[in-house]
Amino acid sequence: MKRMLALLLLAATAWLAVPGTTYARLPYMTAYFDANQSQWLRIQPIYAPSAAYAADFSEPVDLQVGADDKVYVADKGANRIVVLDDDGALVRTLGGEEGPSRLSAPEGVFVTPDGQVYVADSGNQRIAVFGPDGAYVREYKKPDSPLLGSEHFVPVKLVVDRRGVIYAALNSSYQGLVRLNEDGAFMGYFGANKAQTSVLNWLKRLILNKEQLAKETAALPRPITNVALDGEGFLYTATAAGYGQGAIRKLNAGGVDAFKNKTLEHGHGIVDVAIDRDGFLYNVDMDSGRVNLYDRDGNALFAFGLVDNETQQYGVLGYPTGIGVDSHASIWISDSRTKTVHKYARTAFGDDVLKALVLYTDGKYEESKPYWERVYARNDMYNGTFQGLGKVYLHENDDAKALTFMKTAFDTDGYSKAFWQLRLAWLQDHFIALFLGLAALYLVCRYGAKLIRRALRGRAPSPRWRRVMADFGTFGYILIHPYQGFYRLKEARIAPGVTLAILAAVLGAKLLSVYDTGFLFHPVDAAQINLWSSLGLFAVPWVTWIVANYLVCSIKDGEGKFREVFQGSTFALVPYLVFSVPILILSHIVTLEERVIVDTLTTVMYVWLAATFLVMTQVIHNFDFLETIKNSAITLFTIGIIWLFGFIVFGLSYNLYDFFYQLYKEVSFYR
Repeated sequence: MKRMLALLLLAATAWLAVPGTTYARLPYMTAYFDANQSQWLRIQPIYAPSAAYAADFSEPVDLQVGADDKVYVADKGANRIVVLDDDGALVRTLGGEEGPSRLSAPEGVFVTPDGQVYVADSGNQRIAVFGPDGAYVREYKKPDSPLLGSEHFVPVKLVVDRRGVIYAALNSSYQGLVRLNEDGAFMGYFGANKAQTSVLNWLKRLILNKEQLAKETAALPRPITNVALDGEGFLYTATAAGYGQGAIRKLNAGGVDAFKNKTLEHGHGIVDVAIDRDGFLYNVDMDSGRVNLYDRDGNALFAFGLVDNETQQYGVLGYPTGIGVDSHASIWISDSRTKTVHKYARTAFGDDVLKALVLYTDGKYEESKPYWERVYARNDMYNGTFQGLGKVYLHENDDAKALTFMKTAFDTDGYSKAFWQLRLAWLQDHFIALFLGLAALYLVCRYGAKLIRRALRGRAPSPRWRRVMADFGTFGYILIHPYQGFYRLKEARIAPGVTLAILAAVLGAKLLSVYDTGFLFHPVDAAQINLWSSLGLFAVPWVTWIVANYLVCSIKDGEGKFREVFQGSTFALVPYLVFSVPILILSHIVTLEERVIVDTLTTVMYVWLAATFLVMTQVIHNFDFLETIKNSAITLFTIGIIWLFGFIVFGLSYNLYDFFYQLYKEVSFYR
């Protein structure tokens, strides 16, 4: 027995000593932004953690990568600038123990192409300059200018252009960047954000008088968070808050924003921005907790990484403060929470994707093709691949293939161009057949009804059939003669089968519009369509209109009965049924350049529909025109009240259901 226990103990020890299975899964998710569908979708890693360097940092708050790939880190807590090489080894530190080279809580650093290092020496309220060898050169104090007034000169971030002009962001300054020339003279403010207006401020200006407005706190622009410079001389300002509006602005020498204050995806909590040699933009966003990549126009491409204040995990950021990109496209991020500098290297997949995007953006479609094909081999679910290859096939005049790829990518612009070419080729090949077909259709429409009537002349229809035909005739008559049509309808008793047939036809037209509208006008995946939601948004307004119209007009001495209101509201749908057919057909024929035809028909349909419902209300209830307008407006208000009441009842019912369900779970658990 003892031997058996010893053997079992030995086996258990050996089993525990066997190393467990390890996985190379990254501690964060990578996603790409599909602009055609306006959503983030998961993808394999574009960047992966490469290293994390400590270098005895105290509080790294800013980071700049030099032209020689040396990394300059502003270590605020240690009052120094730390210089690392491409492998993270310490090269030197800037900032003496005493004298003019001594730094105090530096918050920003910038290095020029020739190696001059400019430091936003915030604690000393100056800009300190060091040479390529690390020796102290000079300083810039607050310029003697009345335009600066009493503003405290506390630079926190800065860049220097090729002319030697300094652009510095001051602490909490809303007036923009301060510009200083090489001699330190003040050249004015630059690139200030626009003040944010709100509905409350608009109401105050509308209601309050001048004295009251003077006591109100003025709406001030948001201060610039960070600033960067690209190789072409454009300045990029980063501004947090504003839900991404103007989060990154690309300013030329005149201060004009090339991005036009656009709203940036993942830009609400922006910390810093960097630009690589291909023009891609990178930022760190605390709100989304991601590192984000954008194209040259500020359109979102990819997002990766994770921000966790309690992190102790490799590759996860604690509190990122600065970002830079080296010549190998590696991303460097300073992290004051973990007191490290993180390095992320681009993956092979990321290399292919971003190289393809560069060539694709430059119009080099043929050169981008092998890169897109490699991306497609690794991931056949990335819509950017279909869009890129679609452009290639479009350039190669393979329009059929381009059409397929553009549709898969939900790229309506590229699809329209390919479709235009295919349609032109089809018309050239089938013009005579098309002409003869249209002529035959015209003859059928013109003489077909006469032939049918002549054939049926000797066969008298039954009274019931004549009544049904008369009811359907009234339905068509209302389209052109709404007043006479509704007067016919007012005292008539429409057969239930006719009403149901009309409603079934309208429902069928709606289903066709949901599932069979041309791709250019309805670019969605049919599998993602919520049919009940689409039908509900169509049917619920119509049903509540009937109820509200009857209730309101009954109170306002309207003569219409509920049956008449129901019949009239059904027959008033004739414009929708008549117009939806040509709109549906044209949606498969026209291109984006010609969509004005479909848009015009759609607008006419809805205007005609509203006019028909208005006439129905006037005739059925025997109102004059002004009474009709007033009661229709009250009807719309009543519809809103009904919907609000419905939402409240639904919410309370759900809460009641959830209460009993949770109670049932508790009882079942402790039973």
